[in-house]
Amino acid sequence: MKPSSPGRLFAFVSTYPRAIIVVALLLSVLSLLYAKSSMTFLTGRDSLMPSNAPFQREYYAYRGEFGDQEDIVVVIESSDASQSLAFGDALYSRLNKTPSAYREVFYPGGLPFFRKNGLLFMPLEEIQGLSKTLTLAAPVLKDLAAAPSVQTLFTSITTQIDSYLALAPDSPEAKQRLASLSFMLASLDTGFKGFDGKNSTLSMDSFLKGSASGKPSMLESVGKQQVITILPVKDETSFVPAEKAIKAIRAELTELLKQPEFKGVQAGLTGVPVLEYEEMATSQKDMETSTFLSLGLTVLLLLVAFRGVLNVIAAMVSLLVAISLSLGFATLAVGHLNILSMAFAVMLIGLGVEYGIQVVLRYQEGLKAGLPHIEAIDGGITKNILAIIMAGATVALAFATFAMTDFKGIAELGIIAAGGIVFCVLCTFTVLPAILVLLAKWRKPKPATTRSLGTFAHPVLAALFSRPWPIIAATVALSLLCALPLMRTGFDYNMMNLQAKGLDSVTYAYKLMRSRENSGYFGVAMAKDRSEALDLTRRLEKLPAVDHVVSALSFVPDGQEAKLAEIAALRKVMAEVKPVPYDENLSVMELPAVFEGFRDRVEKLKNALEGRKAGEAPAVAAFLKTLDKFFGSLEKEKDRNALGMLREFQGSMFSQFPAKIGELKSSLEAAPLTDSDVPPQLKARFVGKTGKLLLQIAPKKEIFDREPLAEFIAQIRSVYHRVTGEPVNVFESMTILRDAYLRAFGYAFAGIAVILLVTFRSVKFALLGLLPLFSGLLLMIGGMWLAGIRFNVANIIVMPLLLGVGVDSAIYIINRYRNEGETPLQVVTSSAGVGVLLNALTILFSFGALMVARHQGVFSIGAVMSLGMTAVVAAFLVFLPALLVLADAKRR
Repeated sequence: MKPSSPGRLFAFVSTYPRAIIVVALLLSVLSLLYAKSSMTFLTGRDSLMPSNAPFQREYYAYRGEFGDQEDIVVVIESSDASQSLAFGDALYSRLNKTPSAYREVFYPGGLPFFRKNGLLFMPLEEIQGLSKTLTLAAPVLKDLAAAPSVQTLFTSITTQIDSYLALAPDSPEAKQRLASLSFMLASLDTGFKGFDGKNSTLSMDSFLKGSASGKPSMLESVGKQQVITILPVKDETSFVPAEKAIKAIRAELTELLKQPEFKGVQAGLTGVPVLEYEEMATSQKDMETSTFLSLGLTVLLLLVAFRGVLNVIAAMVSLLVAISLSLGFATLAVGHLNILSMAFAVMLIGLGVEYGIQVVLRYQEGLKAGLPHIEAIDGGITKNILAIIMAGATVALAFATFAMTDFKGIAELGIIAAGGIVFCVLCTFTVLPAILVLLAKWRKPKPATTRSLGTFAHPVLAALFSRPWPIIAATVALSLLCALPLMRTGFDYNMMNLQAKGLDSVTYAYKLMRSRENSGYFGVAMAKDRSEALDLTRRLEKLPAVDHVVSALSFVPDGQEAKLAEIAALRKVMAEVKPVPYDENLSVMELPAVFEGFRDRVEKLKNALEGRKAGEAPAVAAFLKTLDKFFGSLEKEKDRNALGMLREFQGSMFSQFPAKIGELKSSLEAAPLTDSDVPPQLKARFVGKTGKLLLQIAPKKEIFDREPLAEFIAQIRSVYHRVTGEPVNVFESMTILRDAYLRAFGYAFAGIAVILLVTFRSVKFALLGLLPLFSGLLLMIGGMWLAGIRFNVANIIVMPLLLGVGVDSAIYIINRYRNEGETPLQVVTSSAGVGVLLNALTILFSFGALMVARHQGVFSIGAVMSLGMTAVVAAFLVFLPALLVLADAKRR
């Protein structure tokens, strides 16, 4: 480039500095106003994906048939199923009072259909187990129903032991009584062991529905977790369309959880709208914090580097003008920001100030050499213009390659950020020198000096670079060593790992995943009719990765005849159990004799069983030890709180006994079910607009990570290739995103190689510019492996960027080395080398500021970019000079 060109440019700037600044500020204000009035935000993850991808077309077809299925999910949990149901009933009632916020509130656990016929949806063996348990407990249950108390419990079991001991050990009746006693004592053992002075761990659910084998039964857990799904009324003009509904539901939850009758209940929100809301809200707050922190740190760094306020003001005003213009450009070119592109401002703080640093340092270098201010500013522009243009081109190219991918989210980021880099370069050549010209009159004259910026380091650096081969050998060896973990770093497909730690929405998403009853993360298939639905269900449920399939057909259970026969038998067993209201009276005067008699019979039973070497003997002996410990704790408290402990023990076990018996009896009223019995609101969720049937395919394993997710989808596609749903969307979009970044990396590398060849017009110097870059990237990979950081959908963005930012360092250093006739050591300690270091620090500060983020995706961008910049710049400031020393020696 001819020297007259920058001369004319600076002549214009120096002639009209005020006009340039006024126009720049006016355009900045107009850009900000335009962005404020017209900029929108896309919050849905599907808005980031390529709309023409096959998996997206399948998802749109599913949405077209069944409507918006992105529910807000309320998860309610309690150790007591009836308490969970009561909480669900109360919340459902509250939510239905504000229909303007919700399009649909669906509470399957509240439907009479399930409450009456729930047992028919249990496996036959579970009903048979319940029958066995209740048959064993029937004699004691009958006594407890008449008088639910500790005294009745102990007296009844004492009588049962006496009856058993009076029988012939090998008689059928004795065997049946022993089985009943073993079950009752095992249940009491659990309750006594877990009693903490206030609550027993023996719940009525486990007492009534527990397994005689001692293992937890499915019936014990059913109902303890309740789910309410809500389709929110969305405000599409809002930053988060479902925000109003989410806040309203959380307010209702907070109020209910304060009520004493719901003590022990836990409840929280999850679902796609909630996860997206918390992701956007968290990342937006994080970006705001990081932006201010980045600006503050950058200003502090420049104050130290420039050793004065005026140059910092010039550089930062130029940068802020560029960012403002970039925001207006983003509004004009794209019209909205997404969760990826909203990070562009933070990126530009670190990347955009680079060019101003080079100009200001070269300007200061001219002043120290004794040049007048105007000539020094002209030199800062003239001697850097080619390097800055090429450096800006590399970074803009790195961003522009994003636009060449078919992933909408990063393509938009590429367009916006590439335009931002162009504005940063333009402002460096116009706004920055204009401000420097105006500020020149405020500066105090300084005596000329020929001292280099890095003279203080010359002895150390001279010794370091006197022998380049050890540096080269050590760098190559370390780089090759870091290449080993390259294939082990991997790509994290788990979107939950991007969210802020400790979020309820993530916690409850995992809970739903682990719940067989309420699986909230499933694949979707559509059948044209009942016959196809039956065939698909049969074939899908044979797959190892599939746990079960839910469809409209699932609400007419199989094997009803056998189940109803068992239920009818249970009704007969429970017919004589007629509970009366619970009375807290402990009959304190009678308790010592009751306790003594009970312990005496348990010991007799133990001795009798040990004498016959019966298999039940160890369990009874263990219970006796537990009983003695329980009585011992009461004895210690006899003068203080023994009565209170007994009252709490009795209350925790029996206060809900009448209600539980009533619920159990109600569940035994199940009747035969047909299609016509399925509630319309339940059927509507599984039958589409054109009559297609929805099949929800639940995974057997957790499928948030890639391997089980890929296995789950591949197996389903072997049966039904048009599978869709959230798991498919996540898997396919993450794969496309990963591949898009890798392609962008390839495009950026090819483009940057061309830029280096054009800039240096030399294959040798182009290679010298690329070798430290490769070394730095490998060192970064090694650092990630040591830190336990994996690539993910957020932080993989830094890979193409590191190419552009890293090559900038090569351009500044090699350009100075070739054009100024300086040694590599002089280049490193000149304004070019110091500028590379300062630029690296500003990028570290700007991206490192992201590490304060709670959002783990945003945090990982900062962590990986910080590692990358440290490694890359170290390579350019140590490895590249060593290579240049070697090349310089050969040149001589």
